[in-house]
Formats: sequence, C-alpha cells, structure tokens
Amino acid sequence: MTQAPVAAELWADRRLRTVELRARQPFAREVLDFYGALLGVQEQAYEEARSARPRSGELVAYVAEMVVPAVVNVSIAAGPQQLRAAMAGQIETMDARDLVDAWVKSEEQPAVDRYLARASAGPVLEALGPEAAASCVGPRDQRHCESCGGSPQLSYFALAGEDLAAGGRFLLCGRCHASWGYARMTCPGCGEDSSSRLPIFSEEGTASGERGSVVRGLLGKLGDDRIPEHMPLFGHIRIEACDTCHQYLLNVDLAADPAAVPIVDELAALPLDLYARERGYSKITPNLMGF
Repeated sequence: MTQAPVAAELWADRRLRTVELRARQPFAREVLDFYGALLGVQEQAYEEARSARPRSGELVAYVAEMVVPAVVNVSIAAGPQQLRAAMAGQIETMDARDLVDAWVKSEEQPAVDRYLARASAGPVLEALGPEAAASCVGPRDQRHCESCGGSPQLSYFALAGEDLAAGGRFLLCGRCHASWGYARMTCPGCGEDSSSRLPIFSEEGTASGERGSVVRGLLGKLGDDRIPEHMPLFGHIRIEACDTCHQYLLNVDLAADPAAVPIVDELAALPLDLYARERGYSKITPNLMGF
C-alpha cells in the first residue's frame, strides 16, 4: 500500500513534464506527443504487472501477451510516420515473444523490434523490481545496472539531500530504469577517468558552458524563430563525451532545474544528440525513440 502514491507520482511527473516541454520546445512536439500517448499504455502495463506479479520465468511471455499488442496499437495510432511505415511491413510476421526475449538477453535487434520490446518490457521491469530484473542478461558491474545488467541511457546530478552523497551523479538504466551512483568525470562507457579525455559540451550562457566546450548553433539546426536568440534551450543538460571510446551520454542537472524529469528531458534534447553525433560520438544507449 505504501508504494501506491510513489507509483502514481512517478507517472504523473512524466506526464506533466511531457506537457511542459511540449509547450516550451515546439521542435520536440512530435516526439513528445507520441511519448505522451505511449505513457498511458505504459502506466497501465505498470499497474497491471504490480497486480499480477508474474514470476521471473514468466516475464517474456507475460510482456509479449499482455503489453506488446497495446504498444503496437498506440504506435500505429500516434507514432511518427517513419515508425508507422516500418511497423506496417512487420506486424503480420512479428513474433512478440522472440523480440522481448532478445531484448531481455541483450541481443542485437532491428530498430523496430528493439523499440517494441523496450517500450513493452520497461514498465513491467519497473513495476516488478530487482527480482524480475535479475532474469535479464548483462554484466553486473559499476558501468552497468546492478538489477538487470543494462547499460546507462543518461546520467543526472541529484538534488542535494537525496542521499548521503548530496548532489551526487547517478546513471539511469536504459532497460529497467533503475538508478545507481557513479563517479563524476568518469566515462560510463569505458571507465576513462582522465579529465583531458572527457570533454563536456554545454550551451553558451550556462555555468557548465563557461567551463567546458560551448555548444553553439542549435537555433540554426532547429530553424525555429519562436525561440529567443541567446536563450539556452537546455540550460540544465550537457553532453558528457569520451575521447577514448568515442561515446557520450546526456547529463541532466536537477539542481539547475528541480522540475526536470531526466527520462523526459533527455528525450526532448535531440539537438544535443545531433551535435554530439556530428562530432563523431555515439550514444552509449540511445533513448526509447532511438536518439
């Protein structure tokens, strides 16, 4: 019973932040509209999984039967045209169990299969916690999720007082959404900890931008004249890259914007992803939408 308010708050926060960012960042509306529609399906899957409590050995079958069809339906109804077109040629031959099983086993998958499995299994793994996540395949070490062995999708700086390491850095798992502490100025992709090999890219006008490499030209990429010049679009988000493994992830600073919801804010920060890719970096784990 004590978990119910926490669960309700989790999904309410994601919905509210999606609406806020949609109004603030018109260039991200298509992605956020789709994510907002998907949230309803995922919240229902989360609540039903908490009630049904399938055993870990039943995880793949449960997700394939109870969640994948709803994710397919909302994706066809509200997804971007490119996703709908890609799915149209696969629906008839798709084996839901196979695609979920491959995701749980950390196998390589086509983009559409990976999206469907991830969008379907994610809320179930969140609902069931470490016991279910333990059935997933992946290394359990400092650079991977201790619950499911997944790789990090993003990092974030916590608000002071969230735990004993006030304002510490945390990584968010791209598979089960668990978080774990991780050292600052250390690459989550390869463990590099030499600051000279770990460039940080932040927008002009932000505190991080004064200390690291300055990101310029985002407005030109967006082509949106409704955004004021010289106004940072992502004042609380920065690119943390590595010149050893040539990977990166985005870091969300909750002290800079306490209203941020990292999993939502990172999703809407596509211009920063494009900026990093143009400089030859690849994301450790793309987000749900493949960015």
